[in-house]
Amino acid sequence: MNKMGKVLLGIILGTVGLYAQVTATATIQGTVTDKSGAVITNAEIKLTGSGTGMVRTVTTGESGVYRFELVPPGKYEVRITAKGFTTAVFANVEAAISLTTTIDAQLSPSSQQEVITVEANGIPLIDVQKTDVGLTVTTQMVQDLPLNGRDFVSLAYLAPGAKPVNSYDPTKNRTGVFGLNGSNGRNVNITVNGVDNKDATVGGPVMQLPLEAILGFEISTQRFSAANGRSEGAAINVTTKSGTNEIHGSAYGYFRDVAFNTLNYFEATKAPFSRQQYGGSIGGPLKKDRDFLFFAYEHLPPHP
Repeated sequence: MNKMGKVLLGIILGTVGLYAQVTATATIQGTVTDKSGAVITNAEIKLTGSGTGMVRTVTTGESGVYRFELVPPGKYEVRITAKGFTTAVFANVEAAISLTTTIDAQLSPSSQQEVITVEANGIPLIDVQKTDVGLTVTTQMVQDLPLNGRDFVSLAYLAPGAKPVNSYDPTKNRTGVFGLNGSNGRNVNITVNGVDNKDATVGGPVMQLPLEAILGFEISTQRFSAANGRSEGAAINVTTKSGTNEIHGSAYGYFRDVAFNTLNYFEATKAPFSRQQYGGSIGGPLKKDRDFLFFAYEHLPPHP
């Protein structure tokens, strides 16, 4: 490969990497002020990952604004300190995929090292930086909402204008395919951690992920960013779970058999039915605060 070819390859790889980072990460920002509303410059903001121990630090500029870009989705602690003021700590701040979470702080003058902790669970996930229309599916929703077949794409039906549609490929009828505002589902773009996962032929995802592996996702139905482009119907950005500093995992099984069914009014004999769906996950550190491992498995035998 000549020099020009290497340069072009580097540009392409860099563009793909940047696209993945933009669509699969979050932003945390805010403004630091005092009780009178005046901005505080040179305040230190420390961002710490609750599970991974990842630490990033920035300081406020002349406008009192701080901003963390390319933040992996998850829970974080935001600690804000400034000389001559109280220290504010926001715990359990959620960074959601493709969204900007705003955490403003108002510090009080103090000659002592006083720390005020605020539980951020009540802060709504409203992104005031974007105008797109859609739905954010959080980790809590993935865990708590009932799903027929445990197909995470079915949660997209909760978005305005979304409804299930038939697959063009009969071998993929078990895979969630949906359309927006009357479309056939082939114009919906799906990414996983910023990497394209769309079946351009029949619609829906190419690779079906176990529900245990899904951290959450965002579906944008209208006015979404060009960074999510390639499809005019809708854009789904999925984030998978990762390992943390603590070893964690899960195991589950759902078993249904004709022996547990009863005859309905119109049946003379029980219709044959058998379904066993089981799996689990495990995650943990390879190197604390740095490298992590996560594995998920799910099995669904064919219907008889």
